[in-house]
Amino acid sequence: MIVAIDESGSFEPESAERSFFVAVHLRQRKTLYDLKRRQHEAWERSLPRSAKNAKGEFKGSALNDDDLGRFARQVVRSRPVIGITPNAVRGLDNPPEIVDKHRAVVEIGTREGVELYNTQGKLALGLTVNDFGNWYRNLGYVQYMKTRMLGWCIHTSLVNTVGHSISGGYDRDELPRIRYKIDRDFVTQPRHLVFWRILLRNQIWNASKYDPLPILDSWKEDHPFLETIDGERHTSITEIFEERTEFLHSHQHFEIRIADAVATILNRFFNQGRCTDAYRLVAEAFLRDGKVHQAVLNDLDLTAYRYDPADNPWART
Repeated sequence: MIVAIDESGSFEPESAERSFFVAVHLRQRKTLYDLKRRQHEAWERSLPRSAKNAKGEFKGSALNDDDLGRFARQVVRSRPVIGITPNAVRGLDNPPEIVDKHRAVVEIGTREGVELYNTQGKLALGLTVNDFGNWYRNLGYVQYMKTRMLGWCIHTSLVNTVGHSISGGYDRDELPRIRYKIDRDFVTQPRHLVFWRILLRNQIWNASKYDPLPILDSWKEDHPFLETIDGERHTSITEIFEERTEFLHSHQHFEIRIADAVATILNRFFNQGRCTDAYRLVAEAFLRDGKVHQAVLNDLDLTAYRYDPADNPWART
């Protein structure tokens, strides 16, 4: 399974509009994958050249509603049907004062992690986490919310990928080869790629405690996906993202452009009341319960917060 992720929206604080992170799930079996690529290429060839950007790609924001309606019919809903994991957030529901509390908890964890690694003589690892903490501390509201949403989108899409592959009967063939493709616009400097990988790994470690993978009891120990994650639902699944998550240029990877178009449809439907036909079609491809899930960070009482090393992913190598 190939899972591609892109986003749409401003993510501004106090905004009443929804912003979206969307993951699209494409079957990885060669014949099915090639067919989906050809469907997408045929749709792109039908678009006006004036809609291309400087990199020669079609971005969803430059297309009209009819173009996106044809995309929904000819690409998303044409067999093999694409699965979709949609996630949304509103600044209005996540005020900066609450966001800052969540950021403070992560900063406590990174400081404790640095101290632990230095005590253990793992100075290089301690330096990396310390550098990450400095980068993380300087993130603005918009960038911070994107880090939270991307981590959430990756985890929920992983859970959906496992469930989707089980129900489809191709878990043994495609789950061991799962790959993530994420728009490289998130990475502005090479060093930030390291930070993103660390952050996503730890966010997913936390999320998997409350939303574990739907592993079947009937799977034997030799199931190839269990071998990939060492048979764990929680502690080892983050290793998937060490080598199988790539930040790539969307103009070179059609899967990311598919995610971009789906995110654009959701943005227009929920915020402008447009793209109703396109939305109706893509909504039929939503996985799990068929809903767009919206993130709302819970308020915290930092004065009552007590650090627990067992719940600190930054204290894990």
